[in-house]
Amino acid sequence: MDMSDAKYANLGVEDHDHDDRSSTEVEESLIGGDDKACRSCLAKEYQRPAARRKNRCLAMLKSSRWFVDTVLLLMILGLLVREQMEKPPQIKTFAPDYEGKYAPNDTSKFFTDEVLNNWNELMPFGMGFQWVNDTHKYHDLPTPIVWPEKTVFTTSITHQLHCLFAVVQTYSGLTSGHEIPDDHHWHMIHCFSYLRQTIMCSADMALEGLETTFPDHNGGSDGWDSKHVCKDYNQVKNYLESVRAYDDREIF
Repeated sequence: MDMSDAKYANLGVEDHDHDDRSSTEVEESLIGGDDKACRSCLAKEYQRPAARRKNRCLAMLKSSRWFVDTVLLLMILGLLVREQMEKPPQIKTFAPDYEGKYAPNDTSKFFTDEVLNNWNELMPFGMGFQWVNDTHKYHDLPTPIVWPEKTVFTTSITHQLHCLFAVVQTYSGLTSGHEIPDDHHWHMIHCFSYLRQTIMCSADMALEGLETTFPDHNGGSDGWDSKHVCKDYNQVKNYLESVRAYDDREIF
């Protein structure tokens, strides 16, 4: 065959190009779809262990909540018991002042040195006046008492005792003819109001029974057979003396 007679047939390049392009696009589409699907599967596989771990943690927390609550409750009870053991309250029964150590039946004897010393010994050294350092650590402090070079406050318990002393002093003076302080009127009005509110604040709820000491036995209660939960007053005095602003001890 004469090669000069041979002719190339029209291959339709445009059609082939179009077919090739379509095939490539289909292949890329298939490959791309598979790749996206794989990535989605991998992401889910990565997420599943984390979700399982989270669910396990939540389940453990829920199941152990009662244990944590029990431990916390036991800790609180332990702290309360320890505090009670360190400073246990005292159960006391009150008794009348038969000897007249603080309020003699003969009111003129109130002004003797013996009775006045009994009252003074109720007070701690320093008379409840406390020197308070670093006041910035506290809040709601009252206005300090005027005192040279110190920040000083007094204490309610010693103030109450002072007021009670002043009431007994005034009564004893008025009934015996003994001289009493010139300021007794306003002082009594102050103490009546102050003691009323301190009594209500403490609100001792001890049960009291039938009286046994009233002269007329009127069926009321004298309170002497009751049981009271009290602070250890010796500990109170020791503390107040440890923070005292000065060394005086006179109830006046």
